[in-house]
Amino acid sequence: MHKINVQTEYREQLKDRILNLAMQEFYVNGIKRVKMDDIAKKLVISKRTLYEIYNKKENLLLEGIKMSECLCENHMEKFQQEKTPDVMDILVEFYKVQMERVRMINPLFFVELHKYSKIVSYLNKQHELRRHKSQKFFVRGVRDGYFRDDIDYGLVERFSTATMEYVMDNKLYKIYSMQHILYNVMFLFMRGFCTDKGLVIMDMKIKRLE
Repeated sequence: MHKINVQTEYREQLKDRILNLAMQEFYVNGIKRVKMDDIAKKLVISKRTLYEIYNKKENLLLEGIKMSECLCENHMEKFQQEKTPDVMDILVEFYKVQMERVRMINPLFFVELHKYSKIVSYLNKQHELRRHKSQKFFVRGVRDGYFRDDIDYGLVERFSTATMEYVMDNKLYKIYSMQHILYNVMFLFMRGFCTDKGLVIMDMKIKRLE
């Protein structure tokens, strides 16, 4: 029984190591350039062992994306539980997390990500779940006087999504850094739906991040 437990623990640890290394490689090099063979060699494991755990790259990538999404969600939930923040604290923290995220990711990763149907399906479902949460968030912001009450926030979300799709489709990341693009896109929308009160607080909190 002890031997079985040790084997199971080793397998779970190996699974985590594979995920962490694979996502690091995908982020830095893009998805297409990273081969399953490369991952096995860097981990000093056999290809057979790797394929026993993840039978193809798309499944490995999907698990990595789920892990990444979970880490982001957990961070924001923990932030809200520990800091008891208002909506402006949450908005700026989300901005900070997204800016830190794109700093370490090759734009090719985002482009190639949408070539995988399983990934697209998963991300679309996640986006829908977030849309329901964000509507409550915007209602709270309006109630507290930080967000304008004459804005269609569902439409704003669609605009922001379409803007990033335009960025990727037209390969603007070859002209500007992803950080520069995200900064301008997020500020355009965040400043657009904030009241004067919200703008003062947001500018103050953003300045503290610099």
